[in-house]
Amino acid sequence: MEYDINDLSIPFEERHAACRWLRDNDPVHWDEKNGFWILTRHEDVRALAKDADRFSNAIHGPWHMMSTTRGSIECMDGRAHLRTRNLVSRAFTPRIVSYLSEHAHRYIDEAIDRVLPLGACDFVEALAVPVPMRLIAEMIGIADGDIDQFRRWSDAIFEATSSDPQRSQAVAEASAALASYLGEAIGKRRAEPRDDILSSLIAARDAGALGEDAGLAHDELIQFLMLLIMAGNETTRNAISGGMLALLQHPEQLERLRQDLALMPTAVEEILRWTSVVRALCRTVTRDTELCGKQLLEGQRVLMIYTSANRDERVFDAPHEFRVDRTPNEHLTFGFGAHYCLGANLAKMEIAVVMREVVSRLPGLRLAPRAEIRRDDGALAETITSLPVVF
Repeated sequence: MEYDINDLSIPFEERHAACRWLRDNDPVHWDEKNGFWILTRHEDVRALAKDADRFSNAIHGPWHMMSTTRGSIECMDGRAHLRTRNLVSRAFTPRIVSYLSEHAHRYIDEAIDRVLPLGACDFVEALAVPVPMRLIAEMIGIADGDIDQFRRWSDAIFEATSSDPQRSQAVAEASAALASYLGEAIGKRRAEPRDDILSSLIAARDAGALGEDAGLAHDELIQFLMLLIMAGNETTRNAISGGMLALLQHPEQLERLRQDLALMPTAVEEILRWTSVVRALCRTVTRDTELCGKQLLEGQRVLMIYTSANRDERVFDAPHEFRVDRTPNEHLTFGFGAHYCLGANLAKMEIAVVMREVVSRLPGLRLAPRAEIRRDDGALAETITSLPVVF
């Protein structure tokens, strides 16, 4: 079975059909064209994700969240990863998520107020973008007047896996500009601390005076903030957009959710499974090893395909059906093991808040007549850039 995960011209249905064939016939598949192994079964992806001893998270090629940037927590293993994770986890405490929830409600209500009199909008731009973008900007100290520039940088960096040389240059320029901006923001917060996440992370960095492993180095803090921008802004936006498209394409599920908002927690989990925004991530083989009868050599790369694992018939009943009441739902959208997404609860909160307000306040919500749904060709994520709706 020939399937090139980097060929984004392949229609969704064909991609899913190819992954199903691989799950059934060759679950640990050597991709000769791209030079890496592909894992498509839920069980294998989950097992590899927690096996840092044989499969390193360090960067060796594309398909990392931070594939162009070294030193991010996403690219660490073992003690270094645990140390950094423990320090930055203070950005995602239940108290902080609860605090941000209040802001999320205000941001989506303001966004809905702007479009309500119009009866139509581009869902992505008008309703999916504001909450995650404004929350992340608030978390890391982006001034209100700089939000538009912040978004341009964020959009450019999210294209980091593109093979287009011009895009790669744009990514490098955006990364450098954003890193410089964040360095200035850190300096301002150090001079005038606030009761916010950036100040808390700076305190974690400055605690380094207490011992070699106590605090975050300046570059580590910059890299974490850049990862937060990508994982907390872009991926959540895409999950919201993809989730709304799924609801609009399954109107009976949308109406069921509208009539019973108590289903929102399971609906959010199904949106995360269905959209699988991050298509795949990579690990590197640390020593010659065997996996499902295949011989993997030290230095080879292994791609974990989340879009396939999350539709594995061995785990999910009728996985190609979208069900807002699906339970259990053991999707791997946030990863598994030591690298399970730190911001999972924050992302779930944002999706739930946006969806609850949208389905409650926009009666008759549906795709616009002759709507052109546009997608981006970024390799890392399933991205919807335009979703015209009427209500």
